[in-house]
Amino acid sequence: MSDLFWIAIILIIIVMIIGLIGVRRVPNKILNGGIARLILKNTTVGDRLCEIFYGVAMVTVVSGMVNYGLSGNKDLGPTLLFIALGVNITWGIIDGATSVYGGLVDEAEEDRLVNSLRTEKNNQEQRGNIAEILEGTILRSISDEDRSRVVDIVAAGKPEKVGSYGASGDDFQMFMAIFLMDFITVFPVIIPLYIIDDPQKALDWSHLIAILLFVIIGMTWAKYLNKNIIKAGLSLGVLAIVTISVTYYFGW
Repeated sequence: MSDLFWIAIILIIIVMIIGLIGVRRVPNKILNGGIARLILKNTTVGDRLCEIFYGVAMVTVVSGMVNYGLSGNKDLGPTLLFIALGVNITWGIIDGATSVYGGLVDEAEEDRLVNSLRTEKNNQEQRGNIAEILEGTILRSISDEDRSRVVDIVAAGKPEKVGSYGASGDDFQMFMAIFLMDFITVFPVIIPLYIIDDPQKALDWSHLIAILLFVIIGMTWAKYLNKNIIKAGLSLGVLAIVTISVTYYFGW
């Protein structure tokens, strides 16, 4: 395949990442694709920012370490692609599975807590625990008095038998969304090393793309947290440069 094809793939993935983390509006043709829809439906903005950051950071570190160890190898591009995919795929599986089953454990514990309160409706400790859980949801924006009313509503129900918990179709979709974010972040950083003949130019482009993605992620975090986007972007850009320097030039 031609270099232009691979360059187009890199640009499409970067534009998709920009759309997924909500930096700005991107063409509907990209966000209406099956992968983008799956990710948007099953993850929050915070999830996407973290997963894309993890993915880019891992492929940058791994490719740097391998590049250091195999410097001078003319077939470095395919080797890096294989290793980076292996690492990010493994992480995607681990992170997706632990997110699903960690969520199920939390759900089971919350159900047990609700049943305990419904059995002992005046148990102040249980009421306090449920109120604390509510503070970690959108209900944190209501007053303590209103939150207490919500606890009353929860306590008014009848205890239910707690059965076994297992992953559902929705859980599988969340797993795939997390997995795919780790998978797609490999390609923008690795492809230049695969298609550009001049090793130094390929390395420069790989570094530049990694730094750009770090900057975009930093600016997006700042945007949602009402922080200074320039400072945040520069901070993560510096982090990318340090990461690249340590891994590519010093072998970690």
